[in-house]
Amino acid sequence: MAGGRSSGAKLAHESKGAGKVICPVCNSEIKQIKLIRAKVSAKGTWSPSFAIESMCKCNEKELLK
Repeated sequence: MAGGRSSGAKLAHESKGAGKVICPVCNSEIKQIKLIRAKVSAKGTWSPSFAIESMCKCNEKELLK
């Protein structure tokens, strides 16, 4: 007989599909992505700039160019 799953595993399985947001325009799932862009200072040096954006099929080409 197989062992039972823990309560944490059951909760993770049930909440896996919860929280999906569907775009009303393109009818696809909206995903959160982390964008890393170059930020150039006045001295000419650069550092990474991190931003979290929502992406769906509507704005995918704009964000990933």
